[in-house]
Amino acid sequence: MEKQDYKTPKALMAAVVGMGGLIILGVVVLVGVVIHRMGGHHPSTIAASIPLTDAHTTQLALGADEHLLAMTRVHDDLLAIHIAGKGHERIMLWNVATGQVQPGLETTAP
Repeated sequence: MEKQDYKTPKALMAAVVGMGGLIILGVVVLVGVVIHRMGGHHPSTIAASIPLTDAHTTQLALGADEHLLAMTRVHDDLLAIHIAGKGHERIMLWNVATGQVQPGLETTAP
């Protein structure tokens, strides 16, 4: 039997070398991004624009048997507040920007 010479196609070798180069480039970029983020060059401008205190203070009077179950964001400045008590539940809408609490849905247990 004759020994066959198998030659790898040049296109396959070029693809393997190209993918190896892309892997090396990806690792270098990843390390560069991690080093850049760890450097902490400039403080975030978003954090500076968030006020530390809110001028609007809203107090919601809850009954003796009521407690807050959940709070969910509805829109940017609107929160839905789920309040439960003995035998009834209610959902109030709180506009954070204006500080107004609007009545919502009330249910009672049968």
